[in-house]
Amino acid sequence: MMEKEEQFNRTQARFWLNYSHELSGAIRYQEALFASERALALDRESAEIWYAHGTYLAMLARYGEALASFEQALELDAHFVPAWDGKAWALSILGRREEALAAVNRALELNPDYFDAVKRKKRLEAL
Repeated sequence: MMEKEEQFNRTQARFWLNYSHELSGAIRYQEALFASERALALDRESAEIWYAHGTYLAMLARYGEALASFEQALELDAHFVPAWDGKAWALSILGRREEALAAVNRALELNPDYFDAVKRKKRLEAL
């Protein structure tokens, strides 16, 4: 019974995550954040959901909270490249350039072709 409930919760969490992506695509970040919070209420063990949550927080200029969400994603999956790049994004906006460079370098170690990290590294190095 417990396994069935967990599967149902993961399925529902996936629905809310997908819905949050749709809302974000429509530049409805506050609503996307709410949808990602619904997903997290159902599945707190998904690095992808924590990453999305961080992204929406950052889009709402809540960078400290975004950083915490990206770090939670990395705690769950230390090889999740988008979360490393998201962490670099938040750190750079918070004025923590050296830490941001370290995070973006980790993203590029894991995936040298990750386009957003390649662009972010160039911007950070230009500062």
